[in-house]
Amino acid sequence: MSKPHFLVADPEYIIAMEAERILHELVDCEVTIINPHSASQCMSLGWTRYSLVMLDTGFCLGEIRVIAELLQRQGIPMVFTTANQPFARGVPGFPTTPVIVKPYGPAQFAAAVVPLLATASGVDRKPEDYGEIGRSVIAEKPGSGP
Repeated sequence: MSKPHFLVADPEYIIAMEAERILHELVDCEVTIINPHSASQCMSLGWTRYSLVMLDTGFCLGEIRVIAELLQRQGIPMVFTTANQPFARGVPGFPTTPVIVKPYGPAQFAAAVVPLLATASGVDRKPEDYGEIGRSVIAEKPGSGP
């Protein structure tokens, strides 16, 4: 089974590294980190190679909205991360996109990422494919697991 490949787009490199650490705890994966404010870098990426994109909203959407709309049009699953409390319940224009509020932890990541990863990868992942946190999220969902 191929490893999922995540893109973490966060202007704060230390926070992006924490996201990377949590994702590695969650599932055996590859992670690429970029600064989302490098719009030209973002737009030139081959988006379809990513199983999921984690995109920091900042305190106003601005150029991030353009990237998010592009991802949405291309059908690339995404999760927003934010420290902006008004976005905690959802980002305007993206009502179905999950939001992980900073500071975050492994359980928040797992709750947002595991369901998207299952549909995004097209691979039927089993509970043992995930780390302990991911397995606990799967176990909590009715009708899931082995």
